[in-house]
Amino acid sequence: MATAEFSLTPVSGKSFIGRETVLKELMNELSNIKSHIGFCLYGKRRMGKTSILLETKSGLDKQKDIVISYISFYDMPELSQGTVAETLVSGIIEAYQQKGLLPLEISIKELFKAPLGVILNLLKNAKIEAKIAEQIKLTFEYKDERKDLHEYIRHAFGIGETLAEATNTKCVIILDEFPEIIKVENGLQLVKMLRAQYEQQRRTALVISGSIRKTLDAVALSDSSPFYKQLVPKHIVSFTKVEVAEFLRAYIGRISKEELGRLYELTGGSPFYLQFIGRATKYEGTVNEVVDKFISQEGDLFFKEDFDKLSSKERSIVIALCEGKRSLTDIAHELDEPATTVGSYLPSLIETDVLQKESRGTYYLADNLLAYWLKKRFKGQRTVPQNNQTATFLAS
Repeated sequence: MATAEFSLTPVSGKSFIGRETVLKELMNELSNIKSHIGFCLYGKRRMGKTSILLETKSGLDKQKDIVISYISFYDMPELSQGTVAETLVSGIIEAYQQKGLLPLEISIKELFKAPLGVILNLLKNAKIEAKIAEQIKLTFEYKDERKDLHEYIRHAFGIGETLAEATNTKCVIILDEFPEIIKVENGLQLVKMLRAQYEQQRRTALVISGSIRKTLDAVALSDSSPFYKQLVPKHIVSFTKVEVAEFLRAYIGRISKEELGRLYELTGGSPFYLQFIGRATKYEGTVNEVVDKFISQEGDLFFKEDFDKLSSKERSIVIALCEGKRSLTDIAHELDEPATTVGSYLPSLIETDVLQKESRGTYYLADNLLAYWLKKRFKGQRTVPQNNQTATFLAS
């Protein structure tokens, strides 16, 4: 019997299936008010990192002495130093307001719309500690007077520590897709500043996530990155076949071994694909019928934009892989290019999770559904027009 409802957005509660090991580790560490240990969740897109973060938040919200603020860099209206600072400070203060630990008559979001004079008068009459009132006042002075934006971000990141000390709590800050901050002016310098500040904090735990390995290396994973060894790295990968079976039982109730095998083969254990295709399988027909319908009706929406972003040479390499050319030599021969030329494009394709390298020096497309879409979308064509460019396509 099905116990969960399908969703194409991040899930939590009864709809959250699997990931017991990483969830238990996050919950055990972050729920300990004496622990300062934070985490870095990384893995390619559509692996369910945001769902893990939201499920963690849901669990921690039940603990009185833990205040948790979830902030997504993807949700920011624009990426600038000002919006980063404002989003940080409003997210942290709002979390303390929702916990009943910061008795202000107006929500922080409404305060950001109010004139500075109104805010100062409100703080004067609020029943909060003078130190907290001063920090909130400073927040709006930074905003109103456009003071040093670096200092504004430093202040915003530190306000959680101030509130935690004043309320005898622990502040957990979750920054989803945190490496996006690098796109901000002087972004890497900001990360270094936040790292130095985090080292001095004792009541704040930081959890970050990211999907693009190159930017994550720059932020937290390489030995030269600011947050290297400051956060516990957790690699979020696709579901195993056993986990896929558990997932489908929870969402569908029952499924044949053949359908399980086919779904696992096509989705690669991606929670997102399982949600999308599994839902249709529950209501519309066999796995093969649903997948063909998905590819014909939704394939362009899911894959075309990312495929178009690749260079002409990269698209040619992807198509050669799709046609079964697995080694560098075979791909180069297929494209009539020197192996050194083809090889120069492979690292970026690996970094962006378009392809993966096997230990034997062969390559394959990381996304089976992308490969299936390519074969269906361009079957019988010799060329694939993209943005007025042409990539060779070798029809099967």
